[in-house]
Amino acid sequence: MNWAAFFTDLQEWMKASNVMLQREGLNSDRYWKWLTETLGMIEVRYNRNPLVIKILVAIADYQEEQWRKVRKGE
Repeated sequence: MNWAAFFTDLQEWMKASNVMLQREGLNSDRYWKWLTETLGMIEVRYNRNPLVIKILVAIADYQEEQWRKVRKGE
């Protein structure tokens, strides 16, 4: 497992996520579709390594928590 490559990809994903959030917003179906598709691609790229999956799920969970906070504030 090439952890350096994984974490580099993850950093690039986070940058892209920030761009998508600015463009689409946290309440956007487009953002969530993008999130699930791109995290899925990373999962496959790293052969569905169990630790990779846990990290990616934690990222998705964190984004969901942020979404819940935004929704609660509406």
